[in-house]
Amino acid sequence: MNITLNGKTYNIEKEDYLINILHSLNINPENIIAEINGEIYTKEMFAEKLICKNDVVELVKFVGGG
Repeated sequence: MNITLNGKTYNIEKEDYLINILHSLNINPENIIAEINGEIYTKEMFAEKLICKNDVVELVKFVGGG
C-alpha cells in the first residue's frame, strides 16, 4: 500500500504505527512534529497513530540555533 511522506510516495507492506514506519526508514523521531491528513501529531502520539493506505504525512524537524 502507498503513503505519501514529505511529498514522496512510499510503499509499505501494511498499516502500521507512525513510530514503526519512521524507524524502518531510519528517521529519528526526536524533535519532529507530524502532520497527517491535515492533523498535527507530537512525537508522544507517534506510537498510537496508525498510518493507513493513501495517508499523507508531512514531517517537520525543529532545529535550535542562535
